[in-house]
Amino acid sequence: MTLAKGIEWLCRLFLGGLFLVAGYAKLANRFEFELAIESYQILPVWGVIAVARTLPWLEVALGLLLLRGWKLHWFATFSTAFLGFFLATMAITYSRGVQATCGCFGIGEPVSPRTLLRDTLFFLPSVYLTVVAWRRLRLAHKGVPSTE
Repeated sequence: MTLAKGIEWLCRLFLGGLFLVAGYAKLANRFEFELAIESYQILPVWGVIAVARTLPWLEVALGLLLLRGWKLHWFATFSTAFLGFFLATMAITYSRGVQATCGCFGIGEPVSPRTLLRDTLFFLPSVYLTVVAWRRLRLAHKGVPSTE
């Protein structure tokens, strides 16, 4: 196994586990997760309920797909967009002065510079995985043999 392949594997393991834990925590604490979504003051009540019912299952599915590595270029891209969207939402909410609860892991953790830094650190391996997966696909289409 090459160093690059090892780093990719660690990123998949980390992100897959992260999404599984986050999704499970939200499923285990559904009411608290609804309150966390509502605290952002962005969605109407029906939107809060819809997100609270679907997002945890989406995270669990994404975690399993990242661990499996199937269609990695697509699911790593989705992971990056997903994490980027939530990071931006948290940053905007924090900059507006709204006292929102993160909700990342289903607990009542307030959005703060600490949670923004932590989520940025979650975002970086996802970006790496996305770049590597698309690069590998591009090289495969050009007929360049894999070095793995």
